[in-house]
Amino acid sequence: MNLSDQWDILSAARRTIPVPVTSLPARLGIGLKSAFLPAGISGMLERDRGSFLVTINALDPDTRQRFTLAHELGHYMLHRHLVGDGLDDDRAYRSTEAGKYHNTLIGPKEETEANKFAANLLMPREAIMRERDRLGDNVVEMARLFGVSEQAMSIRLGQPYS
Repeated sequence: MNLSDQWDILSAARRTIPVPVTSLPARLGIGLKSAFLPAGISGMLERDRGSFLVTINALDPDTRQRFTLAHELGHYMLHRHLVGDGLDDDRAYRSTEAGKYHNTLIGPKEETEANKFAANLLMPREAIMRERDRLGDNVVEMARLFGVSEQAMSIRLGQPYS
């Protein structure tokens, strides 16, 4: 599948709220599994028989798993040329020595890009604006609607998280 087709799949997925993020890996031609990862590791992206595999920590709450998956998809779409054999992301979404891989090619710039990708995928600006008109600044309801944490929604709405 070419890159243009993959971006089309992502664009179409953003039209459904909550974004069906768990169906995206298969549609993009990559694997997805949930596993009990080492303490402090939220997710991994690794090469797998000519393709890629995303692994999400099964112990994390659903909203964190969704964001981690979106974050790893961000690495796949934006940084796959830097992945090498793989990368681990810790709880702060930083490549770490604590996991199976410590990828020094993925630095703070790439992690920030993957976080922004995840936020834009799970909380599309157009949908946020539409639902904000309807629900106001109700972070709890907005977070529930979009399937994200209240902290992620607070950040997206530009509000302090308490």
